[in-house]
Amino acid sequence: MSDLHPKNSDLTPQQFLLSAAIFEGLLLAVAFGGGWLAGVNPTMHLRWSTSDLLLGVAATLPMLAVLAACMLSTAQSLLQMRQLLSELLGPVLTRCRLHDLFLLSLLAGLCEEIFFRGFLYSWLATLNPFLAVLISSLLFGLAHAVTPGYTVFAAFLGLYLTGLLAADSTPNLLIPIVAHTLYDLVAFLVLLWDFRRQQLSDKVNSAE
Repeated sequence: MSDLHPKNSDLTPQQFLLSAAIFEGLLLAVAFGGGWLAGVNPTMHLRWSTSDLLLGVAATLPMLAVLAACMLSTAQSLLQMRQLLSELLGPVLTRCRLHDLFLLSLLAGLCEEIFFRGFLYSWLATLNPFLAVLISSLLFGLAHAVTPGYTVFAAFLGLYLTGLLAADSTPNLLIPIVAHTLYDLVAFLVLLWDFRRQQLSDKVNSAE
């Protein structure tokens, strides 16, 4: 999920999407610029495959199971993380249309995977495969550092997404791109539902 938290409630949907496009576009530029300097093509493992597209959809399911567990958990740290994410993203997400959320998810899935897995992991893997997995996953977590808890959560998601590429004998970047995109879309919708549920609860409580 894109790390675009500063005063999101003050942004219009158009400004929010533009901010996302600029942020993700910069990642893409760094991926190709860094790839050119390092002699690594960030899209060398990206190819179309219907079977890998379906694998990407299937790979989303464990991520959504973890998301569901986090949403249902009553652990204080997770409740605080949910509350903060709802406050940061809820006001602008509620003004976005479904295709806005899909576009935002696609931008994150495509650009972040090309940067973190296509460029960073692939480049570091030529030096040390173990460190490549570790560093790319940690940096993915830090790029989503909304809270310490969410940073750890995102790092584990990054580890999983990297594993989809690293553990494949015929790696295809399409798989983590699809998984990342679908996960972000569902996560945005869940955050939107949670925000609206909280608003309704607040209204009921204030009326009583």
